[in-house]
Amino acid sequence: MNLVILGPQGSGKDTQTEMLAEKFSLERVNMGNFMREVAKLDTPLGKEIYQYQNVAGAMVPSRILKEVLGIKLASFAREQNIIFEGVPRTMEQAEYFDRILLESGRHVDKIVYINIPEEETLKRISKRWMCQKCKRILIKGKDIQSEEEKCPDCAGEIMQRIDDTKEVIMKRLKVFQNETIPVIKHYKKQGKLVEVDGCQTIEKVFQDILSRLDSGC
Repeated sequence: MNLVILGPQGSGKDTQTEMLAEKFSLERVNMGNFMREVAKLDTPLGKEIYQYQNVAGAMVPSRILKEVLGIKLASFAREQNIIFEGVPRTMEQAEYFDRILLESGRHVDKIVYINIPEEETLKRISKRWMCQKCKRILIKGKDIQSEEEKCPDCAGEIMQRIDDTKEVIMKRLKVFQNETIPVIKHYKKQGKLVEVDGCQTIEKVFQDILSRLDSGC
């Protein structure tokens, strides 16, 4: 079984991806995390990705995604099932994504769309911080009480990711509505969409996803 997880920032994609990967023994492909790591590199590609993600608040061009995705898929055995997080995000990417999966002997079984309203995205992201040392995501009010604290795991300094500022979030939400919602509708027409309410607890979202996958809808 090959799955795709889509949703706006703060919808809980990473958490659900981790849980589904463990449940079904899926290899994780998180394009967002990979792109952020590349964006930190002092290379032409890293600088270009940084400009798109952190300055313009825009999606990385498909030509970059195609190159990275092709390399990723080539590194897996054909029998290894995969869960993709945050890709495809545009119709152009969806067309390429479907084609390259077929070429690798795979197909997408279901697209899981974790849906939350804009105000919930802003609320959640404003509470999200990250340890600069171990990269753990920390939720203010749960893992830490103040941004002045240090990481409870490694005592590293904490920070807010540059792409978690309100200005960048609003840009990315607009892009999500304009570019990714058509992708979700595209897969819905194919009968592959599983849409769940992301405003529920983590456990309830997970159980909803599992029940929808079991029912085949």
